[in-house]
Amino acid sequence: MKKTLMLLLISMFLISLIQVTALYSDSPQLKVTLMSQDPDPVEPGQIVTAKFKVENNGSQTSKDVVVKIMPKFPFTIYGDTPEKNIGQLKALATGADAAIVEFKLKVDDDAVEEDTELELAAYMGEAGVSYTNNEFLIDIQTHDAVLAITDITSEPSLIAPGSTGKVTIMVKNTADSLLKDIKFKLDMSGSSTPVAPYQSSSERIIAQLNSNFQQTLTFTVIAKPDAASGLYKVPLNISYNDEKGTSYTQTDVLAVIIGERPKINAYIKKSTVQQAGKNGKITLEIANAGNTNLKFLELNLLPSEDYQLITPSSYFYLGDVDSDDTESEEIEVYVNEGVEKLKLPVKLNYADANNQPFQQQFDLELQLYSISELEKFGVLEKSKVWIYVLIIILAVGGFFYYKKYWRKSKNGKGK
Repeated sequence: MKKTLMLLLISMFLISLIQVTALYSDSPQLKVTLMSQDPDPVEPGQIVTAKFKVENNGSQTSKDVVVKIMPKFPFTIYGDTPEKNIGQLKALATGADAAIVEFKLKVDDDAVEEDTELELAAYMGEAGVSYTNNEFLIDIQTHDAVLAITDITSEPSLIAPGSTGKVTIMVKNTADSLLKDIKFKLDMSGSSTPVAPYQSSSERIIAQLNSNFQQTLTFTVIAKPDAASGLYKVPLNISYNDEKGTSYTQTDVLAVIIGERPKINAYIKKSTVQQAGKNGKITLEIANAGNTNLKFLELNLLPSEDYQLITPSSYFYLGDVDSDDTESEEIEVYVNEGVEKLKLPVKLNYADANNQPFQQQFDLELQLYSISELEKFGVLEKSKVWIYVLIIILAVGGFFYYKKYWRKSKNGKGK
């Protein structure tokens, strides 16, 4: 029993002695470890502080230890020196006894988002140890992986109530790394949203998108039949992951314009002008025959060789004209001699419900008639001048006949 215990103690002593001998060498044994980077991760264009721990697992160094950093793209020394003398290291200078050394580096603006190698060496005179095989890696990563919407188009640009349209989105990966599982979902659940998906889902998926690449996706929508004209914002929810599995979400909006091109007509509603060489009043009427309301309607009478304007102004402001409604204005003109068909050019300026400006010109025409035509149509009573002339002729003739006859009779009695 005692022999067994003695052998066990001797064995344990020998094992401990072997471990100490293995740990302690009669020559210095340097070991460098990357303790931290600040910030972690670091973004392209930022300054990063790399902190290293230098340990000695052997005997005390006889010479000063110099730690040298060997930066290459995308790293450069920033306000610092590439070499630092940390003096002699004691034997078994590990743990709390180890030396700490820091370097400040600037990350290039064009750095790629990835774990990037940083090379370093520790020297004792000519001897030393180098770390050049991806043993020190600095994590470079943008703060947020950004998926940007670069363009939104709608075809047609105005979606009429009850009609369909296509909204196309172009997205770009502005991050430095691949983005995956990109999901786009239009939120059309709100009661105020005037559009709905048409023969398709409100969701689109892009499996992956490389850095600086773009891709388009299209949603087909239909406007509600009773949708009022206007600009509507439809929420777009986006989610995706980067290469490291970090999830991102963002919300954007799509602008959808409901409306249609205005349908407006101008015409002469009534007129007292029927002949050339006469003056009279003309009533002009503007009709909104479309589904969209009109705003800021202006009427301008344009010059013409057919007439002279008696009304003081050739400009009239009519204001708003709702759908299926009319506005009118009365003018007075003198029609020049020789005109058979009066041409009355007018120009209209207005805006639709979305404040888009429009301009239209109408050449209104008014047929003129001769006196005989107006009499034929019953517009004018036929002239009775010839009757009065005939009566006068007969009266004059009767007078002379009577006078002559009366004289003859008088003379015959006298004989």
